[in-house]
Amino acid sequence: MTDLNRSYLESVIQAVDDLREELVETSLDIHAHPELNYQEHHAAAVLADSLERHGFQVERGVGGVETAFRATILGGRGDGPTVALLAEYDALPDIGHGCGHNLIAISNLGAGLGAQAAMGSLGGRLVVLGTPAEEGGGGKIRMLEAGVFEGVDVALSSHPASNLTAIPTDIPMDESWSLAMVGYRYAYHGKAAHAAAAPHEGINALNAVLHLFTGIDSLRQHLRADVRIHGVITDGGKAANVVPDFAAANFMLRSKDQEYLNQVVEKVSQVAEGAAQMTGARLEILPAHPMYENVRPSAVLARSIKANAQLAGMKLDEAVPGGGSGGSTDFGNVSQVVPSFALRFAVSETPIPGHSLAMAEAAKTDLAQDNAIFTAKALALTACDLLADPALLAEARKEFQARAEV
Repeated sequence: MTDLNRSYLESVIQAVDDLREELVETSLDIHAHPELNYQEHHAAAVLADSLERHGFQVERGVGGVETAFRATILGGRGDGPTVALLAEYDALPDIGHGCGHNLIAISNLGAGLGAQAAMGSLGGRLVVLGTPAEEGGGGKIRMLEAGVFEGVDVALSSHPASNLTAIPTDIPMDESWSLAMVGYRYAYHGKAAHAAAAPHEGINALNAVLHLFTGIDSLRQHLRADVRIHGVITDGGKAANVVPDFAAANFMLRSKDQEYLNQVVEKVSQVAEGAAQMTGARLEILPAHPMYENVRPSAVLARSIKANAQLAGMKLDEAVPGGGSGGSTDFGNVSQVVPSFALRFAVSETPIPGHSLAMAEAAKTDLAQDNAIFTAKALALTACDLLADPALLAEARKEFQARAEV
């Protein structure tokens, strides 16, 4: 792309700088009002109101999701592609913003408002999507199923990443940047009895749950190294002198690809059924978490975002092999539908764990706000590049299809 084609460079960066105070206030406001998935009424309103105030056409409650929104601005040069910026803003129980979604919110809000400065000279459409319930509720999945992403050509987003801002661009074709994940509740129904006077008359549902855990532990050595299975007992009886007639455990199952994860799910189901047969309890398997697909990376988008982050003056760390978090996200579901990339940025000088009180504290620091602002600039410039340069979008689509076929 020529310098002439990127005449928007300075205006986009300046637009984000001009909005810095508003963006930081929004970040700290959302941080101070943590809301669980599908309850993010305050955060969704703050973000949608800001976009509407700045001239975006805002639709609230899109896809039948009350705390989702779509904010749109059209380019001044007619038809073209649609680039979506995905904001997240839900919090974690007891921890608050221990995943830093207040920063995801303002980096994508800022990206949309920054790119707005160039839209008069570009074709196509820029959309900021408010995507609730990433922390277990699968908000993006519901929006995908409702058709909210129809017409979107590329999806961009962001995520806090401890103490490093690294953007890998050498990405093997078979690499996955998150673990596919699904959750189930394994509930066992037994028969109550006096545990001392007549234990032989009972069917111990808790024993079935314990066999489930030991069976899964025995299964682990026969699964691929990327598999993660973790669970908790949610119900285990009420009194030690009563044979428990009901017990249940919730498990999350993960693997780097959905195809293998489906095999893991079947193996665990067989273990669960075996535990029921061993004890005489009746097994009920209930869905507990929607299927989060693994993130399909994009080297094309990574290169563009990295170059724009450097132009914006962002401090970047040396990339190491592999990317993503090793966790699971409904952003993966989006990445399986359109070319997608989320810039991961540092919020701390030293390593800190995700989903922790330490991360919640880091998410309101000056360093975190600074890097969220830099991220907004990088995403805004990349969105403009995609709208301005058909060749860049075509290259991203070509890579996306090639990765789908691996």
